[in-house]
Amino acid sequence: MKGMEIRIRYFLAAAVTAACAACALSPVSTPLQSNAAVPLPTVAAGDTWTYQVRDAFTGLERGSQQYRVTEAGDDRIRVTVSGNSAGKDEVEIYDRAWNWVKHPATNLQSFDYSPTYPAFAFPLVPGKTWRARLTATDPVDGRRFPITVEGVVVGWERIKVPAGEFDAIKVKRVVYFDYLEPNVRGRSEILEYEWFAPAVKQSVRREASAWYLSYLYGGGSTGFIRARRDGGGGPRFVRDDWLIWELVNYSVR
Repeated sequence: MKGMEIRIRYFLAAAVTAACAACALSPVSTPLQSNAAVPLPTVAAGDTWTYQVRDAFTGLERGSQQYRVTEAGDDRIRVTVSGNSAGKDEVEIYDRAWNWVKHPATNLQSFDYSPTYPAFAFPLVPGKTWRARLTATDPVDGRRFPITVEGVVVGWERIKVPAGEFDAIKVKRVVYFDYLEPNVRGRSEILEYEWFAPAVKQSVRREASAWYLSYLYGGGSTGFIRARRDGGGGPRFVRDDWLIWELVNYSVR
């Protein structure tokens, strides 16, 4: 257990350091809003957000994705996502607080979550924290996997993205996803950031990166694989994609 805790602390420290170094700008704080809370947003059918996606390792563009609300009921938000890596539209489902009901996990396929994946905890107040255990079900084969999500509201920042400059409240999530492919991969350790801007009822920037336990890596040359140097042979934690989404344009009521 101590070895795992050390690896997790190393992962989080390295990811935070790298994330700060990779940002093209250094968002400044917004003193007038330092203690302001963000209430639950009101979302309507037709609300749309378009993001450009960038590989944080290489700086290369990964295209754009459009999120369009097609249904906003009393307890569910249904969103159609266009321009994803699969090349076809995908449906994502949220509760009214933008928590995930059906949604792709970071660097994995789409899952159904029970209870909902707590992406946010409105009202968002600087310093607020939450922790939840839930189950992800693969809708294709019915397999179920445990997840732990730990969230914190970091605070207000003023951030500039292609759609403009916004006052946004920064949310950080650390996720432990015990997704398993026998003899291939095990637990993922995921770091997620979102800058939620009340003016657009959504995040203007997202950042997600992950490590996963690879059973295919047993020492020797890593090639293009970024492996954690834990010492010894056997399975290693290797780096998965690290992606950034930035808002390009939006239309909300």
